[in-house]
Amino acid sequence: MIKKFIKSDNGVVGIVVAVLLIGLIVAVVSLIQAVYVPKWMEEMEAEHMDLVVTQFTQLKSAIDTHVANEQILTPIASPITLGNKELPYLMSLRAYGSLEILSKKFQITIENETYKLNESFGIIKYSSMNGYFIDQSFIYENGAFITSQREGNMLSMKPSIYIEKEEVDAPEAVINFTMVKITPIGGKTNGGGYGTTSILTEYNTTIYDYENNTEFQIDNVTNINIYTDYSNAWSIFINSILKNKLAESEFFISTPTDNMVNIHFNILGITLKYKIVEIYAQIGPGWVE
Repeated sequence: MIKKFIKSDNGVVGIVVAVLLIGLIVAVVSLIQAVYVPKWMEEMEAEHMDLVVTQFTQLKSAIDTHVANEQILTPIASPITLGNKELPYLMSLRAYGSLEILSKKFQITIENETYKLNESFGIIKYSSMNGYFIDQSFIYENGAFITSQREGNMLSMKPSIYIEKEEVDAPEAVINFTMVKITPIGGKTNGGGYGTTSILTEYNTTIYDYENNTEFQIDNVTNINIYTDYSNAWSIFINSILKNKLAESEFFISTPTDNMVNIHFNILGITLKYKIVEIYAQIGPGWVE
């Protein structure tokens, strides 16, 4: 029996087609990985930052409620989403975040010619660790909600400060300031990861002039010094509220340094009325009495 061999390229064509398909798939996946995944992740992280802004707004609202009502044994839990997951099936980075209660990170001194008040306050700080979107920090500091990033910091929601002045040309003005002292308890002062945690806040006490049953009062204030990591935000805010009530010749605000703002008054008619509201805070579930 004589065997005949028939020449055929069908097998070669199949291999070539398979190689071309694999190459096309690799090219498409590489394009998606290099171009679209970073954009998708950046959008996801930007949406997460917007979510944390909303949650910090709710946290400030909860603390403002404590300050206004002054009700003890009424804790409020405010959720904070720390990060977000990576994309499924594709290579991407997971975003993380941290939430901290930091003691004595904000300090204020108020003085006249004979007296000097010096008080320190705790703050609540969220810091992002993004893989694609710009990192940001959100801070609750003495009644203010501050947004900070690499380019600088700004006040997103103002603290409880307002100025009373009967007439523009009047030589007297009253600055009213409700100071909010965040005090960590229970040892639960930080949390990190990408899930959702909560921060519990509870009213403790209001420190004011018990003898006269009124706010503390400092007459003829000459200087107010604010020590903070977010001096630019405080400088812009203080300058704005003072310019609405005082002539520019009546005060001077120094150029903010890395951690300090000085407000000097050129007149002796400035009165400061203040009280200090202490709020207990802890991160995570549970409560420690």
